[in-house]
Amino acid sequence: MKNVSELYQKTQHPVRILQFGEGNFLRAFVDYAVDVANEENGFDGSIAVIMPRAGKTDRFAKQNDIYTVCLRGQQDGKVYKENRVVTSVKTVISACDEYDAFMALAHEDSLEFVVSNTTEAGITFDEKDAFTDCPPTTFPAKLTKFLYERYTFYKGAADKGLTMLPTELNDNNGKLLRDCVNQYVNTWKLNEGFKIWLDQHCSFVDTLVDRIVVGYPKDSIDALQAELGYEDNLLDQAEPFSLWVIGAPALASRLPLNSSKFNVEFTDHLQAFKEQKVRILNGAHTSMVLGAYLAGLDYVGQCMEDPIIRKSLDQTVFDEIVPTVHLPKEKAVAFAKAVYERFENPFVKHALLAISLNSISKWKARVLPTFKDSLAATGKLPKWLTYSFAAFLGFYRTTQAGEHCLVGSRPGNTYEIHDDEDKLAFVKEQAGKGTADYVKAIMARSDWWGEDLSAIDGFADAVTAHLDRMAEIGVKAHIAELTKE
Repeated sequence: MKNVSELYQKTQHPVRILQFGEGNFLRAFVDYAVDVANEENGFDGSIAVIMPRAGKTDRFAKQNDIYTVCLRGQQDGKVYKENRVVTSVKTVISACDEYDAFMALAHEDSLEFVVSNTTEAGITFDEKDAFTDCPPTTFPAKLTKFLYERYTFYKGAADKGLTMLPTELNDNNGKLLRDCVNQYVNTWKLNEGFKIWLDQHCSFVDTLVDRIVVGYPKDSIDALQAELGYEDNLLDQAEPFSLWVIGAPALASRLPLNSSKFNVEFTDHLQAFKEQKVRILNGAHTSMVLGAYLAGLDYVGQCMEDPIIRKSLDQTVFDEIVPTVHLPKEKAVAFAKAVYERFENPFVKHALLAISLNSISKWKARVLPTFKDSLAATGKLPKWLTYSFAAFLGFYRTTQAGEHCLVGSRPGNTYEIHDDEDKLAFVKEQAGKGTADYVKAIMARSDWWGEDLSAIDGFADAVTAHLDRMAEIGVKAHIAELTKE
């Protein structure tokens, strides 16, 4: 079988994007988007990929930096498959092993943008990094040296500034990256002219990304390569859904990545899009999965096929969550419908127990703000979000300890509960008490929730009633009766 690089060739485009990170996510997200934009929108740009850590670039060179993105999922109610050979990567360079080649990219006249995905821990300052290091350790330190090289080479030319677009999941990732770069500028005592150039001619933009990327599908690679008719050792599998929210509307004309296959939003309201993702996508997961697991289900796909769980999710999302999102209703509804298709993806088996990890902090971040906004808007406790807290307490309620976990039980099997060990220890202490006392003890932990939830009028009583009813008739039966109220 021939290799993909023997069958496809790169089209030549100037290097407009420097990319820190060679991982699966960026290759199926940014590099895919640029490839489509070159074809559909005349973007006319290629990408120079920098491996920020030590590592071999051989696997890319062997394929001439060409690879396939296979999208598998559901779209518009139908199974969706797409195989796209991506040719937008010009070169892959190791910052550690090919430092001079990395720095030489600072001289590229056509360069405009820097994207990165170095994990949330990647945007950090390390005082041990020195300007004389070739390269320094952290990504922001490498970027600072790169920007200084560009500033020096072009003698501070205003039109040679760069736009940084970090995709790391940190809040305010652009501002955080700017702050780290400024720390290095000050620590290394770089000249005042460079500080002015950075401030006036470079920009650091907050962004939000959303796409599930599976990566190299080792379990199904033989079937995929047989379908494609060629070998590809860099093959990258992802879902069809994509969203890149970029907090700079003025960039839309310079960076035309929005296309028929890839969704980009340029906006001044990035936080509203983040709220939408956290409340609808993550909030739907967190509010549904614990009760669904206690009701006997194991995977998200099963939940979507179960008429009772599906109806409870419909009422949760469209009646209680969507009305609290601070975006036009039609946008929030469209996003929710896309989330449903992602939950229904037949190519992904998403285990409920995997989603259950650290449910205390998840409920606080993903559900509590929606709960409070709904309560404030309607003057009454939201039925399903109130129930979701009861489901959380029911899932966590056990006095049996395992190794660095608690061990809960449902009819037919036991399961592990994973969270911060001090939180699990407190839950274990309270779980043997009467239901009302257990509920109030957990609710009163203002260090967990940011406030004493038992002070919310009627909340503790409502949650206690849910737990009592679940114990009386079973979780699935209780969910069913709630859907009819």
